[in-house]
Amino acid sequence: MKKLCLFLMLLFPIFSSIAKIDEAKPVLREELIIVIPGDVKRDYDLFIAGRDPLKINDYNGEGSRRDVVEVVLIQQALALGGIKDPIRFIVASSHARIIKQVHSGTAVMSGNSIWYDLLNDRDLLYVSEPIIENGQFEAGLYTILENQKALAAKSLQDVQTLTAVSSKAWIIDWQTLNSMKMNSLINTVKWSSMVKMVSKGRADFLLAPFQPSNDMSFTPEGIHLVPVPRIKIGLQGTRHFAVSKRHPKGKEVIKALDTGILLLKQQGIVEKAYTDSGFFNAKVKDWKKINL
Repeated sequence: MKKLCLFLMLLFPIFSSIAKIDEAKPVLREELIIVIPGDVKRDYDLFIAGRDPLKINDYNGEGSRRDVVEVVLIQQALALGGIKDPIRFIVASSHARIIKQVHSGTAVMSGNSIWYDLLNDRDLLYVSEPIIENGQFEAGLYTILENQKALAAKSLQDVQTLTAVSSKAWIIDWQTLNSMKMNSLINTVKWSSMVKMVSKGRADFLLAPFQPSNDMSFTPEGIHLVPVPRIKIGLQGTRHFAVSKRHPKGKEVIKALDTGILLLKQQGIVEKAYTDSGFFNAKVKDWKKINL
């Protein structure tokens, strides 16, 4: 009996050490999957360039644009709201496919903001606090340098004679262009298709946020696009992020996201990010809004 007690006493420190080792192991967290368009993922990777997105406070640079800085902002907002899970991005080729991934719960949320009017599936989606307030969204009419007819447009009447390309899935853009009574308006699903149509002359322009470059040009899909000078489009409505109600962490994510968005706004970070990216652009302050 004494030998048995001695044996157990010798083993006890070993068991204690094992227990302490187990307790010290980090808690493994499941990845949060966020869905974004493929072109946004490419530019995001270019912009991040290996940096920690939570430490970024200058939102200018190569690859920067509204969609890209939103991907950074949601990560900062989630962290401020207490989310510590690792994030993985997946890509989808269209708005419809992005929403499908969020509806199903495959992705916990969209990585880019969406117009409020498009977020009507409230049985499947949580809708975040607005990241873009009403009246803040202004867009340029982007074309190629070779399209002198488009670049010479100075009024609504001039623009009406041009051919625009957009997507019916982008309801606000589509409604805005329809309200302008365009003579020709082409519908296509993919952003890449819109860019190619403009580059080949099948369409004269597409709508895009103003860019942070000196001349506000940018080069999506390898095509150099410039804004028609001195005119702009005003889009009405607020933009929000969509979070899945079917995802097991959806409720936790929307709570953290809303908390983080409000904090980022209070700290002036949202405005700085959109300004750095060129989306809020002082250069077009006095440009003429031509839509009805």
